[in-house]
Amino acid sequence: MSQQVHMPPRQRQESAEAATGAPRAQRRGDIQGMRAVAVLSVMLSHAEIVGFAGGYVGVDVFFVISGFLITGILAREVTKSGRVSITGFYSRRALRILPAATVALLVVCLVSLLVYTTNNLHLVLQDIGAAALFSANIDFALAGTDYFSTSAFVSPVQHFWSLAVEEQFYLVWPAVIGLIMYLGARARGASGSSRPATRAVALRRSAALVLLLALLSFWWSVHRTGTNPQMAYYSTFTRTWELSVGALLALSAGRIARLPAAVKGVASWAGLLAIAVAVLTFSSATPFPGWHAALPVVGAALVLGGGIDGPRAGARLLLDTRPMRFVGNISYSLYLWHWPLLILPGAYLVRDLGLLERLLALAASVLLAWASYRWVETPFHHPAKASAAAQPEGGAASRADVRGTARARRRSVNRSLLLWPAAVAMVLAGVAGVWAYDASRTGGSAAALPASNSAPETPQQLIADVARASALARQNAPLATPLVPALPDLFGDITHPMGTCSASREALTVDICPSGDTKASRTIVLWGDSHIGMWMRPLEQLAKERGYRIVPFTKASCVPLDEVEWYRGKAYPECRKFGQWALDQIARLKPDHILISGFLGTPLVNEAGTGPLQVGQDTERFTAGAQRMLSKVHSRLPGTTVTVFSDVSILDQDAGKCLGSKRATMGTCVKPMSSAVASRNSGWKSATAATGARYLDLLPYFCAETCPIVVGNTIVYRDSNHITSTYAQRLKPVLGKELGL
Repeated sequence: MSQQVHMPPRQRQESAEAATGAPRAQRRGDIQGMRAVAVLSVMLSHAEIVGFAGGYVGVDVFFVISGFLITGILAREVTKSGRVSITGFYSRRALRILPAATVALLVVCLVSLLVYTTNNLHLVLQDIGAAALFSANIDFALAGTDYFSTSAFVSPVQHFWSLAVEEQFYLVWPAVIGLIMYLGARARGASGSSRPATRAVALRRSAALVLLLALLSFWWSVHRTGTNPQMAYYSTFTRTWELSVGALLALSAGRIARLPAAVKGVASWAGLLAIAVAVLTFSSATPFPGWHAALPVVGAALVLGGGIDGPRAGARLLLDTRPMRFVGNISYSLYLWHWPLLILPGAYLVRDLGLLERLLALAASVLLAWASYRWVETPFHHPAKASAAAQPEGGAASRADVRGTARARRRSVNRSLLLWPAAVAMVLAGVAGVWAYDASRTGGSAAALPASNSAPETPQQLIADVARASALARQNAPLATPLVPALPDLFGDITHPMGTCSASREALTVDICPSGDTKASRTIVLWGDSHIGMWMRPLEQLAKERGYRIVPFTKASCVPLDEVEWYRGKAYPECRKFGQWALDQIARLKPDHILISGFLGTPLVNEAGTGPLQVGQDTERFTAGAQRMLSKVHSRLPGTTVTVFSDVSILDQDAGKCLGSKRATMGTCVKPMSSAVASRNSGWKSATAATGARYLDLLPYFCAETCPIVVGNTIVYRDSNHITSTYAQRLKPVLGKELGL
């Protein structure tokens, strides 16, 4: 982006060393060791090895390493030539990441055909397509994917989100450095742009820009983690500061190199300790990334900085060893392969893998990663060796030789750039081929299968359907088809108050959002959390038909109790305060009916207020808290009919995950009623009897000897504890009869 530099070879090398802290030819073994630490931490965390729950921070270590190395390469290029070759950068990236990633995606695509039923296969194929386009993080964020959830459907390419973050960052970063160089050249004139001093100024400006970018991204990360943690986890904007820390370190490496060796040695060990603390103490309950990510990120920066001309007694003493370098060399392929090997077998078997099975999966991933590194990655690392070998030895090259060499390099770069569209085309073609093959194999038979029950059923028919489904589950009978709703639509098959009509964890109030017959004079209040909200579809229809308006008062995981619950790792007094506010609003409305329900899997706070009580061992406190709340309602609204809905059972895994395997049957994941939920239902029943409220026992419509996931061909659960809107609609006649509507 500016003219070439004319500098003696020796001066060029010194300038490069000033920018990066090390000669270009030097390969730092401690960085390979850091890669080993990062990938092993991630693998142990994903394999759920006890003590390594925080190993997911290895991805953050990778981000810092990547920012450091890539920016170091760009800085050396600027120092040597006064410009940034955008095409050269992306050709190197293509050779580095595309071959192994493409092979991994294609293999997962084919194996998924053997593992998943059509519906879940489509989910996987969509994820593979997003991964090929380096938009997996956006795909998972918009889908609301919980990175730490193991009960929900887990994509075998979910780990590609981090590659997407990197490539989105590097989509603009080389151009930013090049633009700074270009603006510097415009300010000083073309001749001044070739001076090393000018380039040093440009690099300092780059460092200032990186620092500003890092601060803004860190602030956004902290903010976003508090308001929308799932979106924050996958966001490029909340992770940019981690890559920027590595970039800033690379741009400051010349100064770091001049620090005392003892200081750098201590810093490297302190950084390694910081990473270890994060790995060993963080968990899925740790708000992340946010400010917690600073611990592994700063730790990684200290190790990297301490290794710039660092002493042998620093962390390199551990990191720069043959085993660590080996793992570091295969770390990229290891990252690509370990996750599918942990996910696909469990998806096929429809159960969690045991410890030995998980360890075997990790061992297999090491073998696959070595093969991938040896036969997929390495052949693409040095494509220009042949053309370089053809150059005349010594300094006797003619102008024709130089021009020929330049043309050969340009051709090599152009061929490398073609890997981008070629890789995307190969993966998308594989996705389309698998999709078409599966459709040709299953499409014809599905059309002849019976449709879902649409006619209203009597309560007796529904109870008989549940008993029949329970018997089929005990026999492990084949699944009824087609399932309704279809698995790709399952998670979205729910009706509940949306947006400001339902309170988040922090909110203490909610907007009043009437529905049903909004002009009616009679009112039904829904009070609780998503477990009363999941009944809104049939209740709204009944309200429209019978002349009622519905007003919901719902808050996330907030059961109407005069007690304090424990939610997401801490006490939840906001729920109790919301309940007090909601009761005041309900008293002003003077409704005809109040319908109450809530998720009964949320524990109460222990007596000391320091942790949760185990659900099922708090029945007396739960019953007393429910009775106090119902007594308050009765004292303020003595003429209102109050009905408490019993809660449904809790599955070990999401229904979509249970039903997505080709091995799934009517009995997959089916168990008797949860004893913890049953004990709390008994508490509600006692509390209603003591306060004159009604208890609506819906258990016969969900469980017989066991609690089936599929009744007829209708899927009962949308996840592990919410029912589908489709099944709730089937129970509309029951609700109308039991509520007298």
